[in-house]
Order: sequence, then C-alpha cells, then structure tokens
Amino acid sequence: MLALSHRSVFILPSRVGFMLGFVLLVMLVTAINYQNSLIYAVTFWLFSVALTSMWFTFANLSGLTLTAGHANPVFAGEMLDLPVTLSAQPKRMAAGVLVGYRGEPLVMHTIPANGRVIARLSQRTTKRGYFKAGRLRVESRFPLGFYTAWSWVALDYRVLVYPAPESSPLILGDGEEGETVLGAIAHRSGEQDFNGLRNYQPGDSMRQIAWKHLARGKGLMTKQFDHDDGALCWLRWDNVNVANVERRLSRLCGWVLEAHHNGWRYGLQLPTIEIPPANSDVHLQACLEALALYGQDKQ
Repeated sequence: MLALSHRSVFILPSRVGFMLGFVLLVMLVTAINYQNSLIYAVTFWLFSVALTSMWFTFANLSGLTLTAGHANPVFAGEMLDLPVTLSAQPKRMAAGVLVGYRGEPLVMHTIPANGRVIARLSQRTTKRGYFKAGRLRVESRFPLGFYTAWSWVALDYRVLVYPAPESSPLILGDGEEGETVLGAIAHRSGEQDFNGLRNYQPGDSMRQIAWKHLARGKGLMTKQFDHDDGALCWLRWDNVNVANVERRLSRLCGWVLEAHHNGWRYGLQLPTIEIPPANSDVHLQACLEALALYGQDKQ
C-alpha cells in the first residue's frame, strides 16, 4: 500500500495551460496599452481561475492510496492482469484519475469520497520467473485540464510467470521396476473404470475424447476414468534433446500440463530438484513453480 503525498506528486501546466498563459499575457498587454478596465477584469478573473484550478488538480491526487491486488500466475507471452485498488480520502472525491503502466494506455477512474475502485491493468509477460511490473503512472488533469499532476508509483507484485508451454511428443522416463510408462499406461488403461464426462480442456488426450457424444451434437467432452494409482511417469531433464535451457523448460512445461490433464501420476526431475510423482492441483503448481524458478533466486 502506498499513499501519495505532496512530496511525491508533481504538477506542470498542460498544453492547454500554456495556451491559456499566452492568451492571458496578450490580454494583459492589451489592457495596459488601451487602459481598458474590462479587459483588466477579465484577465485577472481568468488568472484566478487558473490558480484555483492548479490547487484542485494537485489536491485530486494528493492523499490517494494505491494497493496492489492479487495477480494470478500466467505463462510467458500471455497478458498478466494486475489489479490496483485506488482509495480516496474521507470527504474528498478523486475525479478523473488516470492510471497505467509505461507503454500501456491510461485508464480513467473516479473514486468517491471515502470509497475505493479497482483498476484492472495488464502487461504482457516476456520471460519466466517473478514478474517485475515496473512503475505505475498516476495522472490527473481535473477539473479544467489546465495542469497535469502526476506521480510514479512502484507497487510490490509477487506473481510467477511460468515457461511458455511447448507442444511436443512425450518422452517419458521409466515407471516402477523398470517398466516404461507408455507400456504401463497402455497395459493398465483397460483396468480403468469409466467415471463420467467433463468439458474438454486444451491438452486433453485425443484418446479420451467422447467422439460419439460429439457426433450426436452434444458438444466436445472428455471421458474420465478411475485411474490406477500404480501408473506413473517421470518427466526428466535429460529426456529433452534440446540444448537451449529455456526451450527445455518450455518443453517440460508442456509435458507437465499434458500428463496432468491425462490424469497420470507424474514426477519432475531437474538438475537441482526432484518432485515425487503425484497428480493434484497442488502438485501441478509445485512443478510449474520449479520450472519457472529454475536457475533463479527464489527470493
């Protein structure tokens, strides 16, 4: 959480403000030259409006509180949603507040007095690991647009970016007692009991798709089975025949997702860590986290 103060908010005339200043200067010179009291009055009235507008523009940001929201992990190359909670002071509304990251369009919000608004921003991810959001720009030109008040805010997001999954045929390690996983699963698949249908998810095995159900026009569904707990596989670093580290991680990431969607008990073996075989959402997150942080400082 970070609160904007007079020390962190900057203000300068906008393009409209500079134009107004030039017009006021011309009007003042004209009033002096012709000694016209009406032009004097209009000039000083506009000048007082400009000064008052400067105070309102500055006060619109001063005291505003920004809090980083929860961001869900994504795969490298995807857009990451970064929610930011904007909280206004008691008895003071914050109108026309623009927020956004460098290179992204600014989003306008109005925060009621003693209220809060969630600004949903996004940034594209490019690499795995903990994401660094950079500095957030907060800006306001309220009420008349004569001035631009702004501040740069660094919010503390701690969100993982997983390697971009690469689709590739599975090359699996051995199962128990030296039996290859492909043979183990093929042998035991006949012992699995049908346990219903669920909606198709990307990565589901083509062998488990309910084709008859699809032919009847009832949608794309995937068959579910009660799996034999003895069927397992190892996803090993040494089984990836690619020299580039990032491509190895991407391929392993694709294998992890495929094994999880197929319902296999799978283990992950990297040079620095070994995760025992299992199949659960917690296990999936542990494997993806290990791939995301491979060779990086977890801190």
